[in-house]
Amino acid sequence: MKTSNFRRRAAGLGAASLLVLAGASLAQDRGFYAGYTASAEQFDATFSKSVDNTDPDTLVPEPRRGMVFHDTSSADTVDLAVGFLAGYRALLSDGGAYLSTEIDVTFHSGEPEGQLAGVGTSAERKQLGESWPDTWSLDKKRSYGLTLRLGFEPESLQSRDMSFYLLGGVRLFKARFSTTFEGCLTAEPCSPSEYVSGTDGRDVDPIATTWGLGLEKRFGSGDYARRIALRFEASYSRYGDESWVADFPDVRVTVPSTVEADGIGVTVSMVRLFGGGG
Repeated sequence: MKTSNFRRRAAGLGAASLLVLAGASLAQDRGFYAGYTASAEQFDATFSKSVDNTDPDTLVPEPRRGMVFHDTSSADTVDLAVGFLAGYRALLSDGGAYLSTEIDVTFHSGEPEGQLAGVGTSAERKQLGESWPDTWSLDKKRSYGLTLRLGFEPESLQSRDMSFYLLGGVRLFKARFSTTFEGCLTAEPCSPSEYVSGTDGRDVDPIATTWGLGLEKRFGSGDYARRIALRFEASYSRYGDESWVADFPDVRVTVPSTVEADGIGVTVSMVRLFGGGG
């Protein structure tokens, strides 16, 4: 489902860019380009969990029988990432406005780690039917992006071989969400020595929508005149929520969970244009 949503969004961006390019002047600066990218993002994630004991046949004892416990925890980290990119760029006017369509693959290092406070009626919130104080982490492994950049070269920047641009895109992430838990799984109250513990993990594939702006500096000489570009950009990303429900039929308890995230980042890219020079 998530991959299908990403494909639909990507197809929409791609179709929009092709429609513009079809009517554009593909003169001097058109062509393919490729390069490298490095970024740093302040990445914030929130994990929300509910423990639902409202099943009429639940084994959860009073006073927790029939109750729902909600718990939320947030964590952040600095995600350092590197990647490879390729794209196609075309001029839209004689004034230097341009549009580029770009794809990339990026490898991430960010992994925020948090802990739920625990919600329930016992002192340690670790009895059956309570929201246990789990620790959790979200490991961003890699991502695939499709980005459009609409650039402009005002007279004040043309003499410096510089331009600024607006960007928008979608990104599919491959990440791993993990929890470490400890608590009681029986209807009879447990002592700490009777708690069970373990870890649980699942693959999550959030889709992020990204918006931002950037500055590009073109340089080079001879055969490479204006074919090398250095880009600096800032962006905001909103990640789509990932939700699931863990079912414990033996005790008739369900645990709906959600992970949501956003991030503010800066990126530096070096690209080589293979089209005609300007």
